[in-house]
Amino acid sequence: MLKPTLLALALTLPALSMAASKPSKAAASKASASAEVDNPFTAERNQAAGNLSTAIVIVQKMGLECKGKGGLSEEKIKTAQQKWLKTNRDYLMMHADYMNGYLGSIKQIQGEEAARSAVEDMRKLFNTQANEAIKASMEKNGQDTACTRYYEAMDAGKMDIKSNHPDYKVLKGMLEYSQKNAPKK
Repeated sequence: MLKPTLLALALTLPALSMAASKPSKAAASKASASAEVDNPFTAERNQAAGNLSTAIVIVQKMGLECKGKGGLSEEKIKTAQQKWLKTNRDYLMMHADYMNGYLGSIKQIQGEEAARSAVEDMRKLFNTQANEAIKASMEKNGQDTACTRYYEAMDAGKMDIKSNHPDYKVLKGMLEYSQKNAPKK
């Protein structure tokens, strides 16, 4: 079971790549040559990863917003979130790896300051998008109804990454790419 909060998963795990030591010039050249052949960071993948980051932030923020609203106890919210985490674990772990790799490549190519700036820009963007989505839902449905519907959908698996998910095809491809290129144990 994943211990960190969802918000930490979305916002702080990618920063871990920045703590890695600076690669050698030979490793940088090899990475650059490899990137030209098989660049995993496409616009389509970046968009899907960004959408998933926003979804993770929404899950965390809705948990905070909905405590005691619409008949939702903290335990019911936690149970639904844990079920979602477990069901989508492979995609969430791939997402963390993708974000780490993406920010690591920024650090390697543009430097540590650019990577820090990218983390901050993403944090602001994902929080803004999450806040806007939550606000729209709350204004449209009222807080109690919005919370009830959100957690009913989550509990029913309607928010899981599966064939009806808008980014499913891209995320599935990213997961397959990640599994294919994972270091062998």
